[in-house]
Amino acid sequence: MKEFEIIPLSKDDWKDKPILMNYTTEGYFDVQIKESADSFHIDIEKREYDDPVVHTCDYPDFLFADWWEGAQAWGIVSEDNNLLACIECCPEEWSNRLMITELWVSDELQRQGIGTRLMNIVKEKASKDGRRAIILETQSCNVRAIAFYKSQGFQMAGIDSCCYGNFDIRDHNVRFNLVYYIRPDIVRAEKKDLPEILELQYLAYQSEAALFGSQDIPPLKETLSELDDEFENGIVLKMIDDNGKIIGSVRSKSDESTVYVGKLMVHPDHQKKGYGKKLLREIERFYLNKRLELFTSTRSIDNIKLYEKMGYKKFKEKKITDELVFVYLEKTVKA
Repeated sequence: MKEFEIIPLSKDDWKDKPILMNYTTEGYFDVQIKESADSFHIDIEKREYDDPVVHTCDYPDFLFADWWEGAQAWGIVSEDNNLLACIECCPEEWSNRLMITELWVSDELQRQGIGTRLMNIVKEKASKDGRRAIILETQSCNVRAIAFYKSQGFQMAGIDSCCYGNFDIRDHNVRFNLVYYIRPDIVRAEKKDLPEILELQYLAYQSEAALFGSQDIPPLKETLSELDDEFENGIVLKMIDDNGKIIGSVRSKSDESTVYVGKLMVHPDHQKKGYGKKLLREIERFYLNKRLELFTSTRSIDNIKLYEKMGYKKFKEKKITDELVFVYLEKTVKA
């Protein structure tokens, strides 16, 4: 079987490239919504057509549409420069999710694993960028697409019963919103989590202590009482694995003008996986259109690289001792 190369698609070359989403389906998901004074019930059941139905795209989709700010795309291009398959994604910054806005494989390339390869590119990007989830939309009549997305780990996130017209339920063309969760999960810590977070802190900051050849650094001297005070007066997030163990954390506090972010940490066994970026993105979601400030030592080169990659800019340095100098960075998170 021929191996097709997937390449990045540039906006300059492929903007407004039409994609005809035509497909044949043998069935549909029947959607029924029932409501009473105190409840809503949505029933979704797969049904078969008597004969296959061809869905023809009256209005084609386009790559790099103007409303998808920050979109990126990858695809397979033939020797005569025809698009044979593609995937496009766009960040949804306010919710820290990555949206798949287009996924298309031509008939000649289907059933060759191309869709999975394209999907894996977006999954890897979402993980590296610290996104918490990937979302996409499809239609209740596109049963083959739904089966593929489920095989890729996507779950039902919700429906829109009037996305395309006022009779979407009748026409079996209901918008399905599907989600793929990027593990591990990040949630707000509870008070009972503080001892475990402090234990993680003592472990995670050993690498920082090694940079100075000393255990005499603030993160290794913080007490549970001090952490409790930060918990009561700010936000503490925890990253948990599938077993409920805390493997990462970050915290913040704020005044009228500035949000102070600190104690970004990941368990040594889980570093170099993009989890620090994911934690930082998640704490930023609480402070849209706010100025954020954080600091680290000038010796923490990896930390500085991470912060700068996340859009933080250096604005001052502060000498503590001849050995210890802090560099301060800032960023305003846009909604």
